[in-house]
Amino acid sequence: MAFDLSIFVSLALLFGITAQFRAADGYVFLRGLVSALEGRLGVMYAVVVVAAVFSPFVLNDVLVLILTPVIVAYAKESGADVAPLVVAEVTFTNIASSLTPFGNPQNILLWQASGISAGAFVVGTWLPLAESGAIAVALLSVFGRRARSPRLEDAPAIPWRPAVYLAGSAGLVFLLNFLGVSSVVSLGLAFALGFAFTLRRPMRVAREFDLRSLATLYVLVAAVAVVAAVIEPVLVPYVSPAAAGGQPYTSWFFALVSASISNVPATQLVLSTSSVTPHAAPILAVDAGLAGNMGPISSFANLLALTMVSRSGLPVRKALAIQLAIGIISFLPAAL
Repeated sequence: MAFDLSIFVSLALLFGITAQFRAADGYVFLRGLVSALEGRLGVMYAVVVVAAVFSPFVLNDVLVLILTPVIVAYAKESGADVAPLVVAEVTFTNIASSLTPFGNPQNILLWQASGISAGAFVVGTWLPLAESGAIAVALLSVFGRRARSPRLEDAPAIPWRPAVYLAGSAGLVFLLNFLGVSSVVSLGLAFALGFAFTLRRPMRVAREFDLRSLATLYVLVAAVAVVAAVIEPVLVPYVSPAAAGGQPYTSWFFALVSASISNVPATQLVLSTSSVTPHAAPILAVDAGLAGNMGPISSFANLLALTMVSRSGLPVRKALAIQLAIGIISFLPAAL
């Protein structure tokens, strides 16, 4: 299981779908959408909506790379408090990306290992994630009042090709999975579909492929698998109950381990030591995703966003405090 080639191929295809989205003007699309929603909702809720709608289909790290510069520029120009904005971003990228089997790397691992269908995966994840999202919105409304300010500029023209591609690729994966086609083949065809939107710019797809992040992910997954194999007798008594999905043990296992090594390695640790049933896979996906909101290193997206904000010269200490509070409270649905 630890070195199942299909898992590594699926992760590469997930990055490939993201590269197709980027090459089809995904950056311009998401930035334009935030600008268009800003005047009606305020920038914080515009970020929430964009993250909630697109994180199930685009890697949350990509959304962070796109949205964080928008947030930083807005905070500097308007004087809005950056803390609730960046917390809204990372909170909802982590929550929403946990919805689908291809929304983030740990879900791909669970989808492949358990053999669960894509539809059953979503059926098992949506309710606790919706509850967590509702809690997070309520808490953000307390901290984000200063984030609601007049629009700074007119919304640019929005290219809709990236949205059409995402909808088409997601629909294709769900349909093929329903018909019994393997997840690797489904993701491969979803990636190939992207060339219908990027046919005139194939080299741009190659440039947008985040090979460094994929290599880092491969190293993390493989390293955790090797370590788990070496000390498996020590881990089994603690990991096996988590793999079974029994609550509240599984949720707090992921909260503690993710805070130490991040949620993707935490998921691989479970998979390297125990088997995961189709019933348990959505439970683990929710727990790992929501655990990602509880600390700066619990999810790579958190660390990436906070680093970008800090490098811009804006303070992150308040964001850390708000994230911890919202992360803990919005994590409660995972434990039920």
